[in-house]
Amino acid sequence: MTRLKRTLPRVTAVLTCFLCLGYTSRISRAEEEPQADPAPVKQNVHLLSMRGAYADLPQAMGLDVSSLLQGPVNQKPFYRLCEYIDKLAGGEKHQYLVLDLSDQSLTMNLAQLDEFTRRIEKLKTSGKKTIAWLEDASTVALAIAACCDEVVMTDFSGLDIPSLAMESMYYKDAFDLLGIQASVVRAGNFKGAVEPYTQSTMSAHLREHYLEMLGRMNDGLVAKIAAGRGLEKAVVRRLQGQRIVLAEEALAAGLVDQLAPYGSLQATLSERIPGEVVWSSPLTKPQRSVSFFELMGSLMAGPKTATRTKGAVVAVLHLSGNIIAGRGASGGAIVSGSTVKTIQSLIDDDGIKAVVVRINSPGGSATASEVIRSALEKLVAAKPTVVSMGDTAASGGYWISCIGVPIYAEMGTITGSIGVFSMKLSGGALLRRVGVHIESLTLDESAGMFSLERGWSAGEKAALEKTIDSVYGRFLALVAKARNLPDDKVRELAGGRVWSGSQAQELGLIDHLGGVDDCLKYLAEKAELDEYTVVHRPVASSGINLMELLGSGGGDEILSGLGIRQIRTLVARGLQLNQLRLLLDDAQRKRSGPPTIWALHPEEISIR
Repeated sequence: MTRLKRTLPRVTAVLTCFLCLGYTSRISRAEEEPQADPAPVKQNVHLLSMRGAYADLPQAMGLDVSSLLQGPVNQKPFYRLCEYIDKLAGGEKHQYLVLDLSDQSLTMNLAQLDEFTRRIEKLKTSGKKTIAWLEDASTVALAIAACCDEVVMTDFSGLDIPSLAMESMYYKDAFDLLGIQASVVRAGNFKGAVEPYTQSTMSAHLREHYLEMLGRMNDGLVAKIAAGRGLEKAVVRRLQGQRIVLAEEALAAGLVDQLAPYGSLQATLSERIPGEVVWSSPLTKPQRSVSFFELMGSLMAGPKTATRTKGAVVAVLHLSGNIIAGRGASGGAIVSGSTVKTIQSLIDDDGIKAVVVRINSPGGSATASEVIRSALEKLVAAKPTVVSMGDTAASGGYWISCIGVPIYAEMGTITGSIGVFSMKLSGGALLRRVGVHIESLTLDESAGMFSLERGWSAGEKAALEKTIDSVYGRFLALVAKARNLPDDKVRELAGGRVWSGSQAQELGLIDHLGGVDDCLKYLAEKAELDEYTVVHRPVASSGINLMELLGSGGGDEILSGLGIRQIRTLVARGLQLNQLRLLLDDAQRKRSGPPTIWALHPEEISIR
């Protein structure tokens, strides 16, 4: 026992040494063996191709002369795009978003551009990386690309990035040649809606006013691009003056990060993105065969009926187009009767907790504007409401916003144009040139006020001025009350003057710079909504209204008589026929009652 006890420590020591040597040996062999490469990190990349003209509320194409001459417009739903971006921001599947901005038909107005780029910024704050792909790019494409983390451009292309410009067509000389006379009574020297019909060129004071507004709008666009690309505003402004910028020049100036060959989007970006790239894109519905009867049934379908909502809902009420009096809905117009019904349906729907009134309108009939504004006041009394101004909310479009609630507009929104007028187009000289003579038998002069043969006399104009002054006074009073401004201040801002969104905020005509996204945040807090869904009203019509198709041509008949070839030429030069048709139709139909008072800003003035 004693001997055994003496040997145990020695054996233990030998075993311990052996085990340690074996362990050490295994470590050495493991260090000598080559390590396997780690599996590449997968990067889920979502490719979104943007095409066409985006509209707040896409409208079905009409069968009028102007629509047929201008051709079909590929309208895409703007807010569906915005909601898709928000969904990507909230998801965890994709690490990258690639925006393919190569399509030449891609267009957005300035208000949409501001709101969409904010959505991209929100997506970036969620941790997603964004890359833009450009080919021959416009200012809109560049502005969207500038808010992305990286910009890649094809090497055999360029940028066309002019500063903002405004165009307005003046018809006075053409009317003189044709034998058409415009008689006008107006309130406000800056009411540019009537100048194209009464003057050959733009007045000096209106030109100066428009240039100031245009400069402010362009400053906002330049600042957006400069901030996104980390450039001085002066650099972007200089490139605007150059306008055509080659791909190499864009790279040298810092507008893009890399040049790549045409058709190499996925190959180039797969090399630029670290890891194994897995591409995906929005799902598309498979095409199916459609019979002739299904097609005709779809075309002749009237406006879709909105279903009652479920759960907490915030509605976006779209008021887009010229404001006209009437009952039935009409594509591309805000018809007083159908609009009031839509507003009442929002009031009656208990599921709708709040409403954003989205206005895209140059105005129209002052009477119809007041009918709609009165209905909106009832909506304000029933539910939390806020106004969002889009590309244009001027004249009657501003009138209907005077409901005493916060107003949001974008920097590039055209607003104001607080003024009214009445105008009559007469074609007696035109008729005589084609051998038509009108003999009017009247007991006094005023009985022929609406005669197609002549314009208004001095006495008739004097009588109309009382009506115009009364309507204008009501407009001023509505603005003063809704905006809590002194009467004298409102008169200084009125007279038909128009302002950009940033100018309007400084002057007190709006409250905040922002879009529907900001309005939804405001209403969610005001209505204390933690979760809600968003619906858009009215539901856009997918077809052509049969009554519109078979109804009277109105102004289209007059336009046709002036010559399709001449009109086509004017359309090619940028003429917008909506308001001209509106005025011609009113002149043709008006036979009795007071003349129409217009709160209308010219659509013919387009910012591009």
